[in-house]
Amino acid sequence: MSQSNPLTKYFRQPKIFIQLPSKGLHYPPGALKGDYNNVPIFGMTGMDEIIFKTPDALFTGEASTKVIESCCPFIADAKEMPNIDVDAVLIAIRIATFGDHMSIVHNCTACGEENNFDIPLQTLIEYFSNIEFVSKVKISDEITVKLRPLSYKESSEVSLENFKLQRMLYQTNDLPEDQKNENLNEVYRRLADIQVNLFMTSIEHVQTPESTVTDKEQIKEWLKNADSSVYKIIKDQLEKNKETWSIPEQDIKCGSCEHSEKVSVTLDQSNFFA
Repeated sequence: MSQSNPLTKYFRQPKIFIQLPSKGLHYPPGALKGDYNNVPIFGMTGMDEIIFKTPDALFTGEASTKVIESCCPFIADAKEMPNIDVDAVLIAIRIATFGDHMSIVHNCTACGEENNFDIPLQTLIEYFSNIEFVSKVKISDEITVKLRPLSYKESSEVSLENFKLQRMLYQTNDLPEDQKNENLNEVYRRLADIQVNLFMTSIEHVQTPESTVTDKEQIKEWLKNADSSVYKIIKDQLEKNKETWSIPEQDIKCGSCEHSEKVSVTLDQSNFFA
């Protein structure tokens, strides 16, 4: 019989507690444990930091899922978490590990002076806690489309495929003309497939007075035979959701010429957790 570890009381403890922006929705059974209103966030271990320095794990998104599961034990399967929770959880892990402020370097667009700014990360957590994912899209008095956020796994797969196609597009420049055209057609075909699949994956169901339709092939057939305005209404809401759930730009002022502007904050794990 193994003895209890006398060092247990010295294990890391939660540093902060957050509310999941998704309100606990969109998780498959077993992927989320505990109260979404009070999720404990631990600082990273030394092993977690090593994972974030592993190129292959960063590239595939495996690094983020492993670190999220390590630092946020309420999330049992990070691959299945809705992507609207990912940024908030990663920011919380950053705060738990390195503190509330993150330094960024920016060259002023007016005078060119290099400035260092401290971004208060807690304000980003609050931002995500106060926005809503719009899931219901009214097409007509009889038809309503229910949208859902992509899972982190689905989102990572799309990003990875887009990266591969961008690399393929770049390599096309060095090919003979006939092969170049063939490759370009292949890239554009695959890009179109990605957009269609992304669109369909984002639709949970279609509600009519007679039934709730969840079959993807039936929904696809309906969209192919519907007015173009139907596609546009759904697409516009998907784009609005994407914009709303992006990290907001931050206001900064140059210390030299006092020029004010906005800068983007990115969650590039290779430097966000450095």
